[in-house]
Amino acid sequence: MPSDLKQLKEEAYEVVGKTLPNDTFLNFDQELTTRMLVAVSCMRKGAKDLAYRLFAANAQEGPQENANQHFAYVRSLIEMAEMDAERGQYVLAEEEMAEALVQYPDSMSYMMSKVHLEVYLQYYRFQAGKHALADEELRSVIGREKKRFTSYSDQDGVALVGPALCYAIHQLALFYAEEGKWEEACATIKQSETYAMETNFSMIEDAQKFIAQGQGEEAFQLLQQAYMYHA
Repeated sequence: MPSDLKQLKEEAYEVVGKTLPNDTFLNFDQELTTRMLVAVSCMRKGAKDLAYRLFAANAQEGPQENANQHFAYVRSLIEMAEMDAERGQYVLAEEEMAEALVQYPDSMSYMMSKVHLEVYLQYYRFQAGKHALADEELRSVIGREKKRFTSYSDQDGVALVGPALCYAIHQLALFYAEEGKWEEACATIKQSETYAMETNFSMIEDAQKFIAQGQGEEAFQLLQQAYMYHA
């Protein structure tokens, strides 16, 4: 076992060894799935730096032929991206999420929506200063999902496509909001009406009054609450 993996194993065992099944650490040096399980357990214990290093050890292994090990590789990249974003390391987060999406297996869709991950990627790009690219790519995702929505009945579309589509629309609106473009932010988020599970028309009416008074920021705050979807 490489010395860095041996050290990680020892550190992780100290933190979560007694809370996991006895045989968990037997394949620590060979299986990405084992290290992922240990990393997630460390996160739950609050040992986020250790968890990050465990995920990084998986990421260094690269894509895997075995489906379960490959799942652990992609999941590790996603976790690293989210943790790097929390630290403000958006360039790193972008690189990790971009690779995760390239390697994303269809078997992962039951626990992580690919569309949501695509939205995260554009958020990281936006925060890294790549505003034009993030805007263009996010619009592409929205356009693709709107087209997919039309292949279902309205009811099925709202249930199957609506949540991720509304999330993407909301994020595009937030891009405008971050730049103080409240009129564009309001117009964008209103697109959610067709795809949301529930719409609060009373809030929309109140938002319209704010818009008429030139109070775009207040209107946007209301509109964010007007469309219900499960992100």
